Amino acid sequence: MKKLLIIAIVVLFATPALAVQTLNYSWEDGGTILTSYGNLCCDTNVSGAQTGSQGSTLPDYTCPGAVDGTYYLHVAEDPHSGTPEAFVAWVTGLLEGDIVEAMFYGYDTSPGASPSMRIWGGYTSDPNDVDSYHGSAGGNSDYTAGTGWDLVSHSWTFFADGGAHDGLTIKARLYSTPSTSDPDHTDYWIDDVTVTAPDHAVIHFPPPASPVEVESWTTIKALYR
Repeated sequence: MKKLLIIAIVVLFATPALAVQTLNYSWEDGGTILTSYGNLCCDTNVSGAQTGSQGSTLPDYTCPGAVDGTYYLHVAEDPHSGTPEAFVAWVTGLLEGDIVEAMFYGYDTSPGASPSMRIWGGYTSDPNDVDSYHGSAGGNSDYTAGTGWDLVSHSWTFFADGGAHDGLTIKARLYSTPSTSDPDHTDYWIDDVTVTAPDHAVIHFPPPASPVEVESWTTIKALYR
């Protein structure tokens, strides 16, 4: 009996740890998003200070610039309806029980109120189609703090659903102040997304712009005033 116990302990400690990869994306290549859900618009690669609307009942606010590098992502909800989502990463080739961790920075200056963001996940069924939604994977219960750039993160244990699920999307979920009056438009900024997943999986980020073109948010904003 003692010999069997010793052998079991040796086998346990001899098992190699699962190799993982960690990749980062911070919009320096001109990309925007993979896809979106709901009333999300105006996905734009921006740089420098940006001014946007917090909705019809709140004053405008200004994002001072990127957290990392020069460029970052702008998206908006227009008109206000439901809970839009910007897909900022996608992990495919996952197996039952795999651990995926992700984080990104969201800009928020309204503590305890909208506009705010949180990190969210969704399952996909087709490894070639990021829009092949196959159910929610949930996410963090914490929202951006409302003190400027704030890091939100979450860890998922992948549920393969008997092979029906192949991938996991990483999303910025947007929360606005409901309104039906002008401008009925809320702006958001996101930067520096990091994803950790097993080596056998593939981490996808938004495709780069070709050529890289960064359009001033001042021009975009004028369309919604």
